[in-house]
Order: sequence, then C-alpha cells, then structure tokens
Amino acid sequence: MHNQKTIIFSYQLLSNVGCEIIIRGTIAFLTRAFPHYDLRFVVSSYDLERDRSILADLDNVEVVPMIGWKRYLRGVLVKTGLDRWFWTPRFAARHFRKADLLVSVGGDIYAISGNDLPRDWLGWERFATRHNIPSIMFGANMEKFEVLSPSVLAELIEHLKRFRLIAVRDTVTLDYLAKYGVTDNTVFFPDPIFSLRPSCRFSTSPVRSIGLNMSPFLLREYGPGVFKHMAKIVEGLVTRGYRLNLIPHVYASDGNPKLQDSVSLRQLYDLLPLAVQPAVSLYEGPMSLSDMAREIDAVDLFIGARMHSCLNAVTLGKPTYFLAYSSKAQTMVLWLRQGPLAALPDRVDCGPADVITLDAILALIDAQELGLNTAPLDVDFGTGLDSSPIGQMLTQTAIFKAQ
Repeated sequence: MHNQKTIIFSYQLLSNVGCEIIIRGTIAFLTRAFPHYDLRFVVSSYDLERDRSILADLDNVEVVPMIGWKRYLRGVLVKTGLDRWFWTPRFAARHFRKADLLVSVGGDIYAISGNDLPRDWLGWERFATRHNIPSIMFGANMEKFEVLSPSVLAELIEHLKRFRLIAVRDTVTLDYLAKYGVTDNTVFFPDPIFSLRPSCRFSTSPVRSIGLNMSPFLLREYGPGVFKHMAKIVEGLVTRGYRLNLIPHVYASDGNPKLQDSVSLRQLYDLLPLAVQPAVSLYEGPMSLSDMAREIDAVDLFIGARMHSCLNAVTLGKPTYFLAYSSKAQTMVLWLRQGPLAALPDRVDCGPADVITLDAILALIDAQELGLNTAPLDVDFGTGLDSSPIGQMLTQTAIFKAQ
C-alpha cells in the first residue's frame, strides 16, 4: 500500500505498565493524526507470549523476539567502546531495517543516572541514522546533564540534535534543552497517556479506600527510612477509618528487587503494626494496563511514586498525590493545575516521599469531600493535544505527508 508506514519502537519492558501506556498512547496519537496512512508498529520482546497477549487487541502491532546471544554481543560492544559504530539490535536486524520511522520513548531514560549516557538508546538512534531511518522521541523528561564530562555531554547533544522531533512532556524540559542548544527539533506535547485517554469525569465520591504505589527508586533516593515514614502515614490513615490497597505498577520478569514494586510494597506492609494490616491489602495478580486500571479505578484516591501510576489515576478521575523522587512529578502537577485541572487544582499534589505528611493527604481528602454535593466534572486533556504544532512538525520534516 502506497501510504503504509512501518514504525519501530525502542525497547520497552511491558512488565512496566508505564511502557505499555507509552506504546498505546503513541499509537493512538499517530493513528488519529495521520488517518490517511496504514500504520504498522513493531515492538521487540524478551517475553514473546506475554507481550503478544498484552497487545493482542492491537492488530497493527507486530511483536518480534529478542535473540539471546545478541544480548551478549551488545555487552561486548559496550565494554570495548565499539557500540558507537557497530551497535546492533538484539532482535533480527531485518525488522529494524524495514522501518520507515524509529520512535524512541524518552520517559526517565534521559534523566541521567549513574553519571553516564543511556548507551542503548543512543545505539537505537545511531542504527536508524546509519540506515537512513528518521527518528523521533516521545514522552521525554531530561535532567542532570551537568554531571556529564564535556566530551560525553557533547556526544549526547549531537545525538539529540539528530532526532527529527523530540516531544517533551513538560515545558521545563524545553527550557532545559534550550540551555544546551537543542531547540529546532523540540516541542511540548502532553504525556502519551493523554492521547490514550483525552478526557475523563472527575470523581465526586467520598473517600473510603486509598490506593498506594511505591517504587524501589524511593529506596535508592531516600534510603530505608522512607519505608518507615510511609508506614506511619498508612497507620495514620487506617486509624482514621480508611482502607489501603497497595498497588504495583512495575514488576520484573526475573524478580529483580531493584525494579519490582511488589517488593517495596511488601517491605512497607511488613513494617505495619499487626492491628493495622487487616485494613491493608497488597495486589498480587496479573499486571497489564487493563489490570492496573481496574485496581486503581476501584479506589477513591491515589498516592503513587511511579509517574504513570499517578497519571493512570488522574486520567481515571481520581484525586492523586505524586510521591516525587525527581523534578518530573513537580512539573507534571504544575501543568495539570494550570491546564486541564485548573478548575480542580486541589485534586492533585506532590512532595518528596521522605517528608510527606499525613496532613497533606488529609488535605487532599478534604478537597474531595468538599465536592461531594457538586456534579461530576468532565476534564478535557485534549486541549493541549489539539493546539500542539507536533503534527505540522512531523509533516514539515517529511516523515508524513499532509492529508
């Protein structure tokens, strides 16, 4: 078909519900923006059966298997420094070479951690560039470039400038990139979840049950004391008659505790007094976007460490407290308050997990209770989508043609 395009995603781990959100949201946006194209998408996977099952409702998505030995090849290339010139995908390269476009998903990848570059993501773009495949990036947050050495920073900036388009999910990141001279290819575009759920009806139900998500990242950022602190918050809420549902948003197929939310939530649960535990439940069932949306929709208010667990809640119409461990939570809450939730600015809040107070959560509950006698409020997240120049930029870069 003349208007068919094949789009390949950079590697996404679908055991992270946020990755599934990004894939689905990006597909939803591109499909709506370019209805005159027959768009086909390629996703790579280490767990073929699981990921094909998760994405089975999307008939325009092909899930291709990773190849075990290529993982070791990549390790050798990285250790020898040859990945800069010879990076290769960990699946059959023919799937990449047939693509018309690479969509590299940003998220936290470019919030520099460990004082080094996200080497694999640089590899995806370099491979695409070598094969004359244009690259765009969706859902990016970027920070901490200042920890990089001048030569490594220059390498990163050159990489970013090769993208035809970088769609960042907050204007702070736009300003941050501008400091480093990355301006011509950048645009603000709301997180992909808002393309997936462009509107919602905000709840006016009384708060009886509260969902709580915690991440291993909290341990990394704040140390083990953060769990004792959160256990006190949970105890205070239970004492006041609320039930708590502990809801993971990421699991690790290999059980890696540094990635698995349920490990953090179990650690929290075990710190609770025995008298408190009966009012607290820990979700241990299957995990996909539909599974976790169902769990979050069943509570009346949500507290979360994972960004997409919070956005999952917000777009289901739940008052939400973002447990911040980086600046991205603060900038997201600011955008929500000034934009889609301008009429309900007190239904979202954020703060560091190590200093969150019971009073802050009770204030969020009080704001919800004050709205009990009002009609449910429909919230439109689509205004930022419709007013964005992103579609025009994609046609100007010759990736897509206007209808």
